[in-house]
Amino acid sequence: MDDFGRSQSENALTKFDFFRTVPADFTSKSKTGGIISIFTLVFIATLLYAETNDFMEDKYYSTILVGRVPGQDHLNCDINMTMLDNSCDNILMRYRTASQGKTMFHLDTSNIHFTNYHGSCKIDGIFKIQKVPGFLEITLKKAGSKNISLGHHIDHLLIGDLHGFEDALFLHEDIPEAVYNPLRDHNEYYYIPGYDSEYHLQLVHTVVQLYDEESREEPYQYVYTHKYHKTTDSYPGIKFFFDWSPITIKYGISSYHSVDLLGEYAVLIGGMFTLSLFVHSFLTTFFQTIYDKTVAPLTATKLSA
Repeated sequence: MDDFGRSQSENALTKFDFFRTVPADFTSKSKTGGIISIFTLVFIATLLYAETNDFMEDKYYSTILVGRVPGQDHLNCDINMTMLDNSCDNILMRYRTASQGKTMFHLDTSNIHFTNYHGSCKIDGIFKIQKVPGFLEITLKKAGSKNISLGHHIDHLLIGDLHGFEDALFLHEDIPEAVYNPLRDHNEYYYIPGYDSEYHLQLVHTVVQLYDEESREEPYQYVYTHKYHKTTDSYPGIKFFFDWSPITIKYGISSYHSVDLLGEYAVLIGGMFTLSLFVHSFLTTFFQTIYDKTVAPLTATKLSA
């Protein structure tokens, strides 16, 4: 009685079976199928290995945004340059901005070190500038005439968040360090007396977020042009003009979850088995057709004879 009830239950469940099987009597194995199956497994293992390695590697991306940058009214500047043949006691450093038709000076030099070195003045340190149209000016406090020369060497000029420049990630090919410091090792030894040396910088805000929110850094990329201009001030000066671009470039690492990798596995395995099934069916049909048109007629002729 129990067996009869169980068989009725099984018969009812079989009506809902979506995965119908072919009895073993109606299937056959072949050497061709075995060879294709082996190659399929080898290809699947190779592709799974490659997909796993690719998933584990960091994937850098960059995107361009346009808009006002919040919380960027003042910016850090890191400067390291040498004024040739001039004493630090005679160096004047200031930042000029135009405000209501008047020229205002804003610059805190408390974190800048002025060091006399072999008759020249080395300027090294960090200061803040306002994010308004203006320029940084380095000139002399006094001189005998305007016909003086301000030869100089610039080791670096960095703008924005500064600690990221010591990070090896900035050496990554997708985040070139050179665009943050194009004035590195720039020399102006043959300075035109009586002329201002002007550097016009086009600055682009950059966001570098390679891990979490705490790793967010906001340096500024820039390109520059240089020219000489006959001075209109008391003495010639070295002037860095800042022009702010509305563009923001963001660098980051694309994040993926384990479920993405599992999805790639499923697609890869399913695709490989589907392709193998197609190849097997094609080869089976192809050789069967050749057999039917060549070997089978000869066999039939011999049997009839």
